[in-house]
Amino acid sequence: MHGRLGWVFGRGVLGTCAVETLPGSLVALTLAAALVLAPALPALAASRTGDQPLPAANLVPLAQGLAFTVTSHVGLVTNRGSVPVADTEIVYSVAAADARRVTLHFLLSAASGTAAGKLIEPAPTSFTRIVRREDLQSAAREKVLFGSDDPELLPGQTFAGTSAAVLASLAGSGKVAFVLGINEPEQGLAGLSGVADALPGAGSGSNISPVFASGLQMLLASPARHYYRGVLTRVGPDEPFSVLLDGRRTTLPAVHVHGELKFADRTITPELWWLDEPGNPLTLKWVIGGSYEIVTRIDRPPPAQGAAAGTAPVAAGLAGRACRAELTGVYFTTGSAQVLDVSLPALQRFAALLAQHPDWELTIEGHTDNIGSAEYNLALSTRRAEAVRQVLVGHFGVPPAKLKAKGYGLTRPVESNSTDEGRAHNRRVEVSRRCST
Repeated sequence: MHGRLGWVFGRGVLGTCAVETLPGSLVALTLAAALVLAPALPALAASRTGDQPLPAANLVPLAQGLAFTVTSHVGLVTNRGSVPVADTEIVYSVAAADARRVTLHFLLSAASGTAAGKLIEPAPTSFTRIVRREDLQSAAREKVLFGSDDPELLPGQTFAGTSAAVLASLAGSGKVAFVLGINEPEQGLAGLSGVADALPGAGSGSNISPVFASGLQMLLASPARHYYRGVLTRVGPDEPFSVLLDGRRTTLPAVHVHGELKFADRTITPELWWLDEPGNPLTLKWVIGGSYEIVTRIDRPPPAQGAAAGTAPVAAGLAGRACRAELTGVYFTTGSAQVLDVSLPALQRFAALLAQHPDWELTIEGHTDNIGSAEYNLALSTRRAEAVRQVLVGHFGVPPAKLKAKGYGLTRPVESNSTDEGRAHNRRVEVSRRCST
């Protein structure tokens, strides 16, 4: 092992800092570890115009192919330095699950030449994390940030989700004794956040100035594993939490908690939002100071006996008056045109749909948020559209003449770019066809 690696809290914007896989790799992080087969989620009133409450019959099943996108506003720290990052997307997926445990794999890397990339490149970047089913039932300890040398299995705690017992306690007394695990520099969170506060303005580049870099040299200590203990208190009734579920703006019921947790002489005041489902207490969002992570997108695999259901919305959109549809289940990393392996099942289903419509000639469209310049986003969206086209042609045998690729950059947002949720939706792939109106 060449070095220790972990996510720690920080503030600032490094707009193209990326976390991405290499060809042939599997993307999976511990966020999915909190999932188990669950009874129906209760419907909840929509939180904003256009949100659809989740129907009572729908589930978020634990199955290979279940994927999540998290927008991360945390800092990256290794034993050689620290970098604050913001608006970085991380894609999570379930690797395996059985009656005893859930196994997660993840690969962490960054775009070559970026500040984060320079820290990560010498370190091992492929990891496994395991959580036991019994801990998903009873543990009151959650690890939200972890390091490269953490054990694969830490009995008695969960990753990026809580347990059924915690939800039960909050539903009863409204309070729960809780332990939050964080990998952080020995100086604590305040040191990195203080340096991150000096970051000069947001921008599309991910390299930091020499002046700012010199400040980071004060934070060369290896990240340490700390556990903050205290009591979390429920904040009122369930709150509607908006996510993109299979490409549709949907609200889920969330339990909002806050509290004061201590480690040695340090105190943090975290806020967390957990999915209010005892069998699936996913951490939808956590906030500590100016740092946070938020789930913006969940894509479920189609039923094993009905794979065609996964392309039904796309087929309907292309066959309808609009002659276009959003292609869900396609993932890239921040600032990158590399198509992640977790996208392959969705693209394979789409290729099968195209085989049923030999008369269709389609355009793969790339769209971005507004982070960075218009020129940067136009180039990125064009490269992403072409990358999807190449996968469909090269991997799944779609005739090249049937597909064109075009990028639109930031010019066609579908939601406001002022929120994480809106920017996550604007970073998308659509497909369109020429048809009579």
